[in-house]
Amino acid sequence: MIELPHSLRHLGESTFFPDGDIEGVLPEMISCFDGVFYNYFSIGMDAQVAYSFHHLRDEKPYLAHGPLANKLIYTGYSCKQGWFFTPCMSDPSLSVRAIVALNLHSYGSGRNPWGNLKPEYLEKRGFVEAHMDDGLLEIFGLKQGWHASLVMVELISAKHIAQAAAIRLEIRGGEWKDAYMQMDGEPWKQPLNNEYSSFVEIERVPWRSLIINGE
Repeated sequence: MIELPHSLRHLGESTFFPDGDIEGVLPEMISCFDGVFYNYFSIGMDAQVAYSFHHLRDEKPYLAHGPLANKLIYTGYSCKQGWFFTPCMSDPSLSVRAIVALNLHSYGSGRNPWGNLKPEYLEKRGFVEAHMDDGLLEIFGLKQGWHASLVMVELISAKHIAQAAAIRLEIRGGEWKDAYMQMDGEPWKQPLNNEYSSFVEIERVPWRSLIINGE
């Protein structure tokens, strides 16, 4: 049973399937969830840390009693879960531990980790200058906690991945039983199925995130 944040609602069971090419096997019936975010959607280690913090705050609210205590708890979970101390798998120049789709260029206490990119870099990567009303999502990756921290203070850049008006993520289970996700700081733990893929579809007007679980 998924503990849904306020930003998500369960639409029920359906025979609706995503359009386009699907690599994974689809079941006869799927569970659908619908939601809206304004600033960002993320999946990965940053959402896992946020989920742990929110879970603790709900169970023991007396521990999260102020900004300093909250930061200490966040730091503790970040270290415990490897956000800072565990190196990325495979090639560290390519691997990321969190993927973020940015809409209003506000992430992590109002920071803009996409950054103000130089015209020559934009042209080389095939990007355009990011504006909040351009209808595009800026998609970037964070490699680990130290990388995220340096990105937040604008000392280095995030791992720029793409710009898109709509995206689809296909997630497979395997050794991972859950995927941690969050929308505008509201995290949840999404169960994964070893046999079937789960999909996250994000599109504009209205912006929505659709989670599809095979059963």
